[in-house]
Amino acid sequence: MYKLKEFLKKFFVKWELVYSTQDANKHFTMLGRLKNNGIKYKIKTISLGGGSYVGRGYSIYHIYVHKDTINKANEAIHHSRY
Repeated sequence: MYKLKEFLKKFFVKWELVYSTQDANKHFTMLGRLKNNGIKYKIKTISLGGGSYVGRGYSIYHIYVHKDTINKANEAIHHSRY
């Protein structure tokens, strides 16, 4: 089963998680860095809690890039001055 999963992942999964945060400001900063470097991205936001009876919730922001640009994306995110 593991080999089948890896085989399918190699051919069908083209996006990799490059950054994850709970801080919206950091999330948008990283999106700006990727955009400034011409790197296409996808985002996924997971919201937890926040209902009127639950109290204040929070969100987790995930940024995905195409697996062919993962190195460039890491460079832009982790080594940028701005």
